[in-house]
Amino acid sequence: MGEAIPFRRRLSEDLTAFRADFMRMLDGSAIRNIDPNRWGGGGFVGFPEWGWAPSDPSHERTRMELLARWKELAHRWRLLFPTPTPRVAETLDHALDQIHIWIQREAGDQSVPGGIEAAKATGDECFGQLQELLTMLPADPVPVRLVVDTNALIDDPDLTIYKPTMGEHYTVHLLPVVLGELDDLHRAGRTVELRSAAAAAGRRIKGYRGNGDIRSGVRVQAKIYMQFEHAEPDMTTTLHWLDRQVPDDRLVAAALDLQVRHPGSAVTVVTGDLNLQTKLSVAGLPYLEPPRNQETSDASAG
Repeated sequence: MGEAIPFRRRLSEDLTAFRADFMRMLDGSAIRNIDPNRWGGGGFVGFPEWGWAPSDPSHERTRMELLARWKELAHRWRLLFPTPTPRVAETLDHALDQIHIWIQREAGDQSVPGGIEAAKATGDECFGQLQELLTMLPADPVPVRLVVDTNALIDDPDLTIYKPTMGEHYTVHLLPVVLGELDDLHRAGRTVELRSAAAAAGRRIKGYRGNGDIRSGVRVQAKIYMQFEHAEPDMTTTLHWLDRQVPDDRLVAAALDLQVRHPGSAVTVVTGDLNLQTKLSVAGLPYLEPPRNQETSDASAG
């Protein structure tokens, strides 16, 4: 079984990797005195004393790449703290914004220090503050939480088949978008076989409901549980490129919301859909090929 890494640990590792690239960017930068009063006179007020020297094309390209990465990483960080206290909000805003403005480098920035080493020290302080915020996030008694997409459920509604990959202890979360698609395929699937498979999956899932509370989790087997999610994700606060009209996008948003609610667990989406897998990768969420897909792939390779 591959190691299931909790979200807060993955985010910490992503931040550490970004910090290394940010420091390399600073090492390739220069700071110069741009104070208009540096030759005397003192007639100019409100101008910064120090500024970034212009970047060459290669360095400019590096900064643009870092800006794109930081935009996504910073958004994932903000998702983790939807209702911050004033102190947490101030720390979050300061650290995220300081890194951003030193990559972007707009004219008139008053925060540029007198040298690269001082800039690196401030950057280190910001990254340290973000890492410290992660320690506030709770642990999770459930090490793995699975989101199974519609096709995977239809192919095999047995929720225990993920044990060889995910271990003996996990909870399967069934999302509204998945259950809705399952109902639609039961009623209006393209073929008799598809309608029959969707109906069988629905019956299997309904059969679990007598084992406990569907909201807090029903036991499937030993430490394997199933939980019904009833609320659709808030698409106004999730990643900007997700579209509420696209079912796959709503699944990604719901999985992100689940991960935010359980940062100490490893939320993993079970799907063989290539387009959905791509979106999950961009969103920073791991995915798992359904066991049947893995068996088919192994047979083809053999």
